[in-house]
Amino acid sequence: MTKSRIISLFVFAGVIFGLVLGVRFYRSARGPSEEAVRDLLAAYIEKINAGDLAGARELMTPESRQMLRDPGTVLGERVYRDLALVSVDRIFAVEGNGLAADVVLRTEDTLKIMTKAGILFGERVAEEGPAEDADELMNEIYTEILSREDLPLLDRFCVVRFEMRNGKLMIAGDDDLRQALEGNSGLDLSALK
Repeated sequence: MTKSRIISLFVFAGVIFGLVLGVRFYRSARGPSEEAVRDLLAAYIEKINAGDLAGARELMTPESRQMLRDPGTVLGERVYRDLALVSVDRIFAVEGNGLAADVVLRTEDTLKIMTKAGILFGERVAEEGPAEDADELMNEIYTEILSREDLPLLDRFCVVRFEMRNGKLMIAGDDDLRQALEGNSGLDLSALK
């Protein structure tokens, strides 16, 4: 090989290497892809469905992990188990290195379920008199309601925020996301008996 061919080969390899680095730099400066955002949300919901709340919390920024509360009740467990990701639309940049996405989650409508349980509780007390153990009666009513397949569902829109931390995309949970995850009741489901 002649000296000029060797130099040409090195120049060509340098150009290719520079292009590869340039593309990588451009993609990393642009932030995570829409596919990465969708995959992260899908993995997060999958972990919640499976009851792996510790795993779901690992996908969140450290300061927002406490917003994903343990369900603590049969209703809360059912809501988490049946949670579904309906859509992820319009992923957009927000302050600093953050992103946000318009997300629709589907879950049981906890307010309607709790209202139905309250009505049934009142009817049973009216028919049978005061219950010896009101908590036990409410548990029976919730078990009865939650055994049905036709529970009222709610599609809840929320804006989910994301942040890059040490090169890793994470969910930055907030109260809006917590309410969507818990069926939009605005109540701490773990406190219900």
